Amino acid sequence: MKTRFVRAMLLIVIALFASAAVAMDAPELVAKATAAMGGDALKSIQAQKLTGKFVAQGMEIPFTMVTARPGRLRVDAAVMGMSIVQCFDKTSGWSINPMTGSKDPVPMGDLEVKAMKLQADMEGPFVNWEAKGFTVEYLGQEDVEGTSCYGLRVDTKQDIVMDYWFDADSFLVLKQNTKIKVDQSEMETQNYPSDYRQQDGLTVPFALQTRKGDQVLNQMVVDKVEFNVAVDDAMFAMPAPAAAAADPAGK
Repeated sequence: MKTRFVRAMLLIVIALFASAAVAMDAPELVAKATAAMGGDALKSIQAQKLTGKFVAQGMEIPFTMVTARPGRLRVDAAVMGMSIVQCFDKTSGWSINPMTGSKDPVPMGDLEVKAMKLQADMEGPFVNWEAKGFTVEYLGQEDVEGTSCYGLRVDTKQDIVMDYWFDADSFLVLKQNTKIKVDQSEMETQNYPSDYRQQDGLTVPFALQTRKGDQVLNQMVVDKVEFNVAVDDAMFAMPAPAAAAADPAGK
């Protein structure tokens, strides 16, 4: 009798845990993840500046990244004495890369613009996903490097689909898988944010590793985070070509 009672109780416990797992849905997961990042405090951030370095192929590349509402982003990096710029001004993007042999700004392609637009989102694609025209899907539970996580798929409807895996305890992102459709093929990369720290009511990752399969492509290490920094709108505007800037009269 006692054995049957114990078995019955175990079955009830298992059923309760199973029900709890099924009960999680996409809106609830988004709400918990948003709260973990800072909740309403996210809305008070109008601009932020990250200072740090990219580590890739044995090189350390200093960078600054400025993000400002509404949907603007600029990244400045120094590579072998040359300044590289990537910028998005809410509607279009441009870049300067002297390593290509020219210091002139070049407009970004459609795919780059889509990617920069998502990166320029201060809160992240899954926050207010409905207003952005995205769809979300709960993916269930899965282990990420030994940690139990809840999965969420965000489809931007613009050839970019992102799968997020949130720590089942903290609801912070441990992994982001991004699939980008290019013509008839598909590119896929994985981002692993880590070293989360509390600052000004927000929870911020100070490290990000990007992989493609088992290969580590680069590591981003943040040294400093500043919120609500002063931003000059002109920094997002595409500059004139170097030759035209040197001789405005065209002589």
